[in-house]
Amino acid sequence: MANRDQMESCMEKAESVIEQVQKVYDDARRVQPGTEEEYTNAQMMLEEMSGELDDVLRAATPEQREALNRKQQQIRQLQNNMILKR
Repeated sequence: MANRDQMESCMEKAESVIEQVQKVYDDARRVQPGTEEEYTNAQMMLEEMSGELDDVLRAATPEQREALNRKQQQIRQLQNNMILKR
């Protein structure tokens, strides 16, 4: 079972990563996108966060899994959007 602090920390980190990457993605869609390196780093951040969520999911309770799965879905959607953009 994932402890409460571990769960909260993972969820907060996931939300932070999503917000950062969403900004990079939004900037890339505009007329003056950021650098290719910045875009690639953002994609790597999403991949790393997805792996961390997978680790926590293995030890999570059913209630925790539901919240983690929603966050995982947000990350996958953003990954898909970034792939389709480039």
